[in-house]
Amino acid sequence: MKMRFRAGCVAAMLGGLALSGPVLAEDRDPDKSLPGQKDAQSDITITDTSMQFIKGENRMAGVYFTIANNGGNAHLMTDVRSSACRTLVGHHSDQESTPGTLSLFTHLSLPAHTTLVFPRGGYHLLCLDPDASVQPGQDVTFTFSFLGGSSKSVAIKLDQAQPAP
Repeated sequence: MKMRFRAGCVAAMLGGLALSGPVLAEDRDPDKSLPGQKDAQSDITITDTSMQFIKGENRMAGVYFTIANNGGNAHLMTDVRSSACRTLVGHHSDQESTPGTLSLFTHLSLPAHTTLVFPRGGYHLLCLDPDASVQPGQDVTFTFSFLGGSSKSVAIKLDQAQPAP
């Protein structure tokens, strides 16, 4: 059975976890305590990507995507990075940012056979102070890292600026 969740539902479920303090995934031996973590690179797909400057300013850009775990094991996203962004944080268009929101993509659980959507107007990545050389029409590389050491890089095209949702 394949489940599809909006990121807001997942973030609400994970909210209680954020209250217990950060998860230090790197402190665990993924081969002994969490089977299947080496499979994250082949299990995870990242699609429906887009990136737009917000409010016509080139000081921040929203990054939107769908991430699916097609494997039989849960995976834990431990980081997202891009050399084009000074800082990447989690953000929700209609909610106040909190430490849990800001660090959402450093401890996001991806259950087996699940698809999470991070759309405009909901939870998404926010690229703060992007590199001035990045212009609309260019691809920006983002690397998603997972518990166990695997990662997946995707190129996301920077579209023309859109009004804030």
